[in-house]
Amino acid sequence: MNKHKHQDQQYSLLKLKPFVNNTNQWKAFNELLNFLTNIEHKTMEQATDPIDIYKAQGSIKTINYLKRLRDYVNTEQEKS
Repeated sequence: MNKHKHQDQQYSLLKLKPFVNNTNQWKAFNELLNFLTNIEHKTMEQATDPIDIYKAQGSIKTINYLKRLRDYVNTEQEKS
């Protein structure tokens, strides 16, 4: 990664730090993510088209990434 992109990423992560470390906001965000995950699981259970299953799996993968955002933001900031 070139220096400019790395600085942009670090700046973005720095802006997220207050959100991911606010216990109330993070808890509410995770409740939303759990709700969305449940919707995608129901979609997979009811799907008859493999494409719908693949889309739901992709959504769950993205949601799981967001669930790990707090650890990523804090870890990356420690590395800098």
